[in-house]
Amino acid sequence: MSHTSTDPLAFPGVYQLEQGASINSEQWFRFTDAVKEAFWLLPAQLRPYKQLGFDMNRASELFDEEGSVTFNHKDSAGYCCNPFYLRQTLSDNFQTYRKVESQRCRQDLFVRIVLVLLHNICPGSYHITSSCPQSWRFAQRWLAWNMDMFTKAPEDIPASFVIPGAVEHLLLVKTSGPGKQITTEEWEAISGIELWLVQQHDD
Repeated sequence: MSHTSTDPLAFPGVYQLEQGASINSEQWFRFTDAVKEAFWLLPAQLRPYKQLGFDMNRASELFDEEGSVTFNHKDSAGYCCNPFYLRQTLSDNFQTYRKVESQRCRQDLFVRIVLVLLHNICPGSYHITSSCPQSWRFAQRWLAWNMDMFTKAPEDIPASFVIPGAVEHLLLVKTSGPGKQITTEEWEAISGIELWLVQQHDD
């Protein structure tokens, strides 16, 4: 992509997506249906916010009639970050390139899940990269555990990178189920474990 550097991004939880084609109606329906299911399967504390930062109580609030997905996330101080936004239809009226910086906030897992679903259900529509490609692994495992979906990551993940089985099980149990409660401190621990595993691999 001509507008981006070939150097890796500096911070985890930063995603770049560039729309290359419109998404057909059948794929869009399957994608929105899967995103809604994932929304309800997450603990409430890991779900996204509305664009202005209000709680989102229904999965249908993620979508509008014009064929777009929009939601927000908050940083550790409770301030809204740049909203997540993608469209079904490629249009000259909208910028094709977007950058999302969730930076490991509590909604970061949902961002990853949405992007993995987009890559698998709507192949070729968006080119997606992450500042930490290894982080796709946990989103993939979450989808397999909760939705019986076995997916491909948007980018290559080093074959040697693994999340130890007992650790993975703990993370999956804690982040799965609408009745689960997860505090900010618990999410920071989960996010910290993921980052530590990546750093061990990089060393």
